[in-house]
Amino acid sequence: MFEGFQKRIKGSLKLAMMLVLVCLLAALPTKVVGATETVASNDATNSVNYNRKPVNPKTLTNMRGVWVAFVDYKNMGLYNKSEYVFRANARKMYAQMKKDKINTVFFHVCPCNDAIYPSEYLKWSKYMFTKAPSYDPLKILVEEAHNYGLSFHAWINPYRKKMGVSFNPGKESSVDRILDIVTEIIDNYEVDGIHMDDYFYPSNGQFKKVSMKKRKANVNNMISQVYETIKDTNPKLLFGISPAGSITYAESIGCDLETWFNEDGYVDYVIPQIYWSDKYILNGKKTKLYTERLKQWKQLNNGRKPMMIGLALYRAGMKDSLDKGWKKKNNIIVTQIKKEKAAGCQGFVLFSSSYMTNKAAKKEMKNYRKYFKVK
Repeated sequence: MFEGFQKRIKGSLKLAMMLVLVCLLAALPTKVVGATETVASNDATNSVNYNRKPVNPKTLTNMRGVWVAFVDYKNMGLYNKSEYVFRANARKMYAQMKKDKINTVFFHVCPCNDAIYPSEYLKWSKYMFTKAPSYDPLKILVEEAHNYGLSFHAWINPYRKKMGVSFNPGKESSVDRILDIVTEIIDNYEVDGIHMDDYFYPSNGQFKKVSMKKRKANVNNMISQVYETIKDTNPKLLFGISPAGSITYAESIGCDLETWFNEDGYVDYVIPQIYWSDKYILNGKKTKLYTERLKQWKQLNNGRKPMMIGLALYRAGMKDSLDKGWKKKNNIIVTQIKKEKAAGCQGFVLFSSSYMTNKAAKKEMKNYRKYFKVK
């Protein structure tokens, strides 16, 4: 067929040039992302400009961050929307964050072995769409975050296969899968970093025979390769982890905190999730658990790595028989911010975005806004 067509245009330079152009366009990679829809793959649609100046080079000295988890998509108006509405609601979300003095966003882009962007390795996330959209949500989210002067970190869950089931951290295929996903993101989107939270080895007994020492070794193998992959692509990109606030528990699921704090080649920062008030009941006694855990993390780090503190805004106004402070007081977040600053930490991250406008957290956020002089 091609030879017959070529003979018919022989002698016509103009048509020959058109043929070359058609062939080049046809060669662009495409990827089926839904039963009835095909979109160009990321490498054909996105052009990453790594010469872009960092939005805020001081974010690791005064980070005021927020996590946008998959459970926040609906509340943020991002679930199952048209491109126009999605972009409009993303702008509304970022505008409120900017007003509330937030400078860094950790956005859940791969929550459960899925993605909120057209991926070669992952299915579309059901938490954001019922079917594949005709646009790239992540491209919009990154673009609009930067338009509002916010740093954007792509948050992934590395091992989660489905809720309650994990890929085996001890298998190299699990590591290769994570590296493919990380590479896909940093090659195609102008993110400011890659972020992981506290889900490593599951606590449900799936790998109960694996020792803590082996768990740490397996997780470190993955972490070091992710770090190297990111820095080889662009040394300016950040990579960090937000482990559970209990050091003992964090280590039990594979977090080698001593190594991460003391050695290069693993993480750029750590954000422990210290999700308690100072009125916690521990072993029957009222305990200043936030203050105690903050002190423990400070001692463990000893100023070696930037450390921000994850704060439980989601608990504001919550009734909890073991942690009554959240129901009794409405200035806990501000008090905790003051304490992390006094401890020499580099900022805080709130969990999560929905609760910044949640009714239960209204009084807590009122005091937060008063503290930061939000008009």
